[in-house]
Amino acid sequence: MAFYKAKQMKQNGKFYPVAILVDEPMDIEEIAEQIAAESTVSKADALAVFASLPHVMARGMNAGRSVHIPYVGHFRYTAAARKGGKDKAEDVSADDIIRARIRFVPETRYQGDAVTRALAPSLVHWTRWDGAEQADPSAGEDGNENETGGSETLG
Repeated sequence: MAFYKAKQMKQNGKFYPVAILVDEPMDIEEIAEQIAAESTVSKADALAVFASLPHVMARGMNAGRSVHIPYVGHFRYTAAARKGGKDKAEDVSADDIIRARIRFVPETRYQGDAVTRALAPSLVHWTRWDGAEQADPSAGEDGNENETGGSETLG
């Protein structure tokens, strides 16, 4: 279940639904527990894979490659350069790069004429957030929500 609230936009004064976060982010422990519950992989094995993933991804990107994780997306380096630029291509050097960034592009899924991102399912159940805990009808017996998401955090 995903949550939204009505937010007034400064440009035109109208209200629009805005996705919000209503709880702390899922941490690696919780993700590993859920992977273990849904597969034959132990929590310890899942944690070991997650611990090594950043190093392996960096090694691939340092070799000039992108990293593709099926059902998740693609990762690649981008470079942030010093302002001003150079007048000639031969004057550009690695010293002009001030920092590396990682660009993430979610996996794309095509369903007929519709295009969706793998991490953003086409069937999201949106619920208006009124500030109180709400039971998720799709949650298991323990009451834990299966999905939350958003772009604004309430705090």
